[in-house]
Amino acid sequence: MKHYIKFELKNTFGYSIGMIVGGLLPLVLAIGGYHASNDAGRNKVLSETIFSICLPMIPLGLVMLPFTIAFAKDIEDGISTRFSLFGYTKLKQMIAKFISILFLVSGICIIYFLVLQIVLPLPVPSIAAVVLMICGMLILTISFYFLAFTIAWFFKGFNAVQGIAMVAYFGIAIFTGTIGGFDFTGVMKKISDFVPFNSFRTELANNWTTTSFDMSNVLIRLIAFMIFTILLFCIANIHLIPKKN
Repeated sequence: MKHYIKFELKNTFGYSIGMIVGGLLPLVLAIGGYHASNDAGRNKVLSETIFSICLPMIPLGLVMLPFTIAFAKDIEDGISTRFSLFGYTKLKQMIAKFISILFLVSGICIIYFLVLQIVLPLPVPSIAAVVLMICGMLILTISFYFLAFTIAWFFKGFNAVQGIAMVAYFGIAIFTGTIGGFDFTGVMKKISDFVPFNSFRTELANNWTTTSFDMSNVLIRLIAFMIFTILLFCIANIHLIPKKN
């Protein structure tokens, strides 16, 4: 299992576009979006807001792009099947892939936090804010992980999976206000609200130094989104069983 995790980490690092959009882009947007004023208090609030806005881009970029594309290439090249022949079942592969992507997301999040602590006048977060940060990143990573698996397994062909992964990345980024400033209404607004980026960002930014606050509402939204992606994964697998038979 240890060797397989190392293989997955190297595999994910091999896709520079994912490392750019999931690792470098959030930092660039956070630093570039900060404009200092003469008001120290306002600068702190702005840095908290910018940090919170760009933070969910890390699991979105790292999981939806390099992980999905790397796994699709493994399937097309028969690597995943060959692993199964040597005892690495799909379940073991899923566990190893999740551990590797969790290491990657955690590492990038730590770098992101440390760099912005140095560059921006970012206050030290409260323990409650850190708990929300960790829970939010973990749930979003799990959610995008199952969504990535669904795309890689359901759609056939490396080029098709790569295209769908790009559409999913930019679609989520646009709907959540990460890219562009679209003002959605009706059904589009409901879809935008369902992806829990905005509620997570708002709760984290507003309670950055609050020692205790009720985070149940945002956690429920995050968990609901995670359950939705797991259901999509299960439906895709049920759909694939008759084809295999």
